[in-house]
Amino acid sequence: MAEILRKSDSSRAGSGICLLILFSMHYAAAGIAPHEEQLEAAIHQEIVLGDLPAAMRIYQAIAADRSASKATVARALFQTGQCLEKSGRRAEARATYERIVKDFDERTAGAALAKARLSNWDNSIPGPLNLRFDQGTPGKLPPAWFVPALPNEADQWAQITHTGCRTERSCAVVLIPQNAPVPVGNLMQSFSAKAYRGKTVRLRAWLRLEAADPGDRAQMWLGVDRAKEQKGFFDNMSDRPVRSSEWTACEIVTRVDSDATVLKFGVMSIGKGRVWIDGVSFETIR
Repeated sequence: MAEILRKSDSSRAGSGICLLILFSMHYAAAGIAPHEEQLEAAIHQEIVLGDLPAAMRIYQAIAADRSASKATVARALFQTGQCLEKSGRRAEARATYERIVKDFDERTAGAALAKARLSNWDNSIPGPLNLRFDQGTPGKLPPAWFVPALPNEADQWAQITHTGCRTERSCAVVLIPQNAPVPVGNLMQSFSAKAYRGKTVRLRAWLRLEAADPGDRAQMWLGVDRAKEQKGFFDNMSDRPVRSSEWTACEIVTRVDSDATVLKFGVMSIGKGRVWIDGVSFETIR
């Protein structure tokens, strides 16, 4: 699995194929439908590898397959909307969410997620907020941050805590529920890149891992989306993950492209462990 999560551009296509093969074997053994296995592989492409075009191709293929269940199609369309939104194509993303709400039963996960996103459409944050986790309630998802989960399940994936922090203030913990379909938790922010175009930015945070298995790891990540679906910067620390139970300083630096549309960053817990986050900062350094 570690090789699948490598961030180099030259290996992303191969990683996508490996992911599909790996998930096909896993889900076939578990008796799970092929479309669901493809969906989870595509979610890995989107969230873990940051390869939005590859993920969208899989989502759209699932949505176009008449043999796929309505619930799976709704979720594939929602993830397509997420990719469009991350690519700065907000009008297309909103149209996709509206289509889901109109065409699918609101009890399906995809329709519920689309409805929740539309209800909060005008509240997208203009820049990084609540980086010290000093806003919000312990046991709840930190305000201004989000996780790829249903609203009523979000607190099971990430939450604020006042204990075990590196500082005397609040910190956050990324969790992975026992029944999670994919062992990846992701606490993130996404905002307009307009104010940062042509500048060099630095993302810093302190992480520590409370591991349950030897393969567990924590990875901070930073991505830049560019206009017209061009490939932008992406680093998810796959070549230097945090595996220590001690607080570890992490840093990612990049120059933001002049045509950048969206900046996004976050922290992932991969495996069965819990990842603690403290002292997040995002700044322009030149």
